[in-house]
Amino acid sequence: MQEKELNSTFKKLIYKSSEMVFLADDIFPHLIIYSNKSFEDLIGASLTERSLVGIGLDISRFSFKEEWEFSVGGNDYNFHVELPQDSSTNYFIFYKGKKVRAQDLPTKKELQQFLIESPDAQLVVKPDGEIFYSNTEALKLFGYARGESFTHLRELEGKVHEPLQWGNWVSTAVSEANTHRFSSTLTSSYGDQLSLEIASKQLVVDKRQYVMLSFQNISEKVTLEKELEASGNFLMNLTEQIPGGLYQLVLDTEGKISISFLSRGIAQVFGLKPEELENFTDISMAISHVHPMDLPQVIMSSLASASNVEPWQCQFRVKSDPNSDEYRWILGAARPQILANGNKVWYGYLTDISKQKEFEVTLDESRKAAEKANQIKSDFLSMISHELRTPLNAISGSTYSLLHDKPPLHQKAELDTINFAVDNLINMINDLLDFQKIEAGKLTIEKAPFLLTSFVNNIVKGLSFHARDSKNRLEVYISEGLDITVLGDKTRLSQVFNNLITNALKFTNEGEVKVTANLIENSNGKAKVYFEVRDNGIGIAPENQDKIFNDFDQVRPTFSTKYGGTGLGLSITKKLLNLMGGEIGLKSTLNEGSIFFFELEFELAELQLDKPIDINRSANHSSSLHLLIAEDNDVNAIVLGRIIKKWGFTYERVLNGLEAVSAVKQTKFDCILMDIQMPEMNGFDATLAIKKITESPVIALTAAAKLEIIERIKTCDFDGFVAKPIDAAELQKIIQEVISAKNQSA
Repeated sequence: MQEKELNSTFKKLIYKSSEMVFLADDIFPHLIIYSNKSFEDLIGASLTERSLVGIGLDISRFSFKEEWEFSVGGNDYNFHVELPQDSSTNYFIFYKGKKVRAQDLPTKKELQQFLIESPDAQLVVKPDGEIFYSNTEALKLFGYARGESFTHLRELEGKVHEPLQWGNWVSTAVSEANTHRFSSTLTSSYGDQLSLEIASKQLVVDKRQYVMLSFQNISEKVTLEKELEASGNFLMNLTEQIPGGLYQLVLDTEGKISISFLSRGIAQVFGLKPEELENFTDISMAISHVHPMDLPQVIMSSLASASNVEPWQCQFRVKSDPNSDEYRWILGAARPQILANGNKVWYGYLTDISKQKEFEVTLDESRKAAEKANQIKSDFLSMISHELRTPLNAISGSTYSLLHDKPPLHQKAELDTINFAVDNLINMINDLLDFQKIEAGKLTIEKAPFLLTSFVNNIVKGLSFHARDSKNRLEVYISEGLDITVLGDKTRLSQVFNNLITNALKFTNEGEVKVTANLIENSNGKAKVYFEVRDNGIGIAPENQDKIFNDFDQVRPTFSTKYGGTGLGLSITKKLLNLMGGEIGLKSTLNEGSIFFFELEFELAELQLDKPIDINRSANHSSSLHLLIAEDNDVNAIVLGRIIKKWGFTYERVLNGLEAVSAVKQTKFDCILMDIQMPEMNGFDATLAIKKITESPVIALTAAAKLEIIERIKTCDFDGFVAKPIDAAELQKIIQEVISAKNQSA
């Protein structure tokens, strides 16, 4: 064959295999024409004739095999063979050659190497117990130091608890070729008790019989098995002892439902006897105990769990005694799982919740009692506020009227005192009512447009008398950029400022109170403003600065005697600011003064309001307004009439809602002042009827404090609302606003 062709083939063979490779001629006696180094090292050096005949191969016997085996020098070898395919290939290719031998015929050297590398303790012994070989792990297991050795199994009798079994292990292995396994216990050199598993097997080396003993320390396995057994016992005990019962429910692919497991606790849930529990395998038996009214819920929730493969949970009643009409409440829960065979399995529990249901009933009764008590409290506060506001309205209105009659100085001082006392009473009532609404979660923050600069100035102006009466200077500072219209609840914000400023004036004598409003940021349609009320009064000690914001709390009891108040002002102030998205802050030093401050973010109104319009020039170009007063209380009507006359307006009075509707049909009024609680027809129904007749604005007047009434006012098309006792300045401002709004929309 050509050298080039031969080299190419060899490269291919050598690349594919790292084992022995050789080539033989296809002509008898089939000379070996090429061999690699591995072949020469293991076979070639021992051949007397380098041919297939010399190896002992008969080509005719192996013509159709892809693998050939042969023996040389007492060793067996295996090769893959490629036969000549055509006339161009005139040699046999032997590749992937390797040495093979029987498993029970290792050489002694190979046996030692195997035993040395074994992770288990290994001994090779003769049938009489003499030790032929031991590996390092065996020496360590039996407590021999490095370099020491032992020669006979008798030397181990003091270490193994069953020494007489040595002979059985060896004789059994000698007589039978199979592997045999035994168990024993070994006392280690440290005194520990080790559990051993011993495997014995017959071994023939150089035609001599031996026994191989393999020792495996299974102490951890035994310990684990004991722990698992203990855990299993614990889990079984837990299953039986937990309140209620555990179960396993199976729904097969054919739709059949069966109960595959029930703990004994199920018997307590359903009131079953032990013999009944054993036969409790049909789901229909469980369903038969369920209350008929709860059965649809149990079935529908179970179907939903099966359809969606979602956890199931249901509360239902079961009858534990078939002879009784009493039912117990049960809570059932389970989690489904789909098995490989398509079956659905639920693992769940049932537990008695009758006591919990009884508690829920008691709790519900307590809740209803608390709601009833709260309603009684609300009714009481509403009644008291109404009864107090009616005389206060007369006092406040009369005082306002007398103060505008230019009284002598000594009378003016007395009237100012009366007016101050009335304002304090009104503030106390408002605090109590607002506290009630906040606690009930029914106080809402409105968003209506108002001019910020005018708002702050009006607040300070309205409290100027209090400042003079307490001999204090009341000043205001408003930064540039606050002459804007914002959206907010100016009524609640007024309450915040009134509480903070009146407190500052109350606890400051011949000092100074300063109100500050600073624009922090105006961007993206929002304005952030910093507000501050600063005084140089008595101050607050550090340990009391948190207390003053608590409900009905004052720094010390003597404050209520010396300064008065309900102790709710700052508590309500804090709650109102929280509802508006702000947080009250305090800095104070005893005997030096206090600073109350907060920040609020307002949305800018899309339509900026103009400055307040003079009410005398706002309606129909007339210098006077004609009003309708619907008021059944004579005293309130007289006082309100005096106030209206002081403004230079005219009015007509009716006694109830029916008369108000009739008056509107006959006369055009610029504004209608509507009392809510009147005979014949109340203010709500009258307003709804009037709105169908005229566009004149209607302002609600009421001394009631019930939340339902206030909420209804907002839904009956009233244009404004003023609480009694009526603040004349507030009423005048509301009249101005509603008439201005009407004229702008006309």
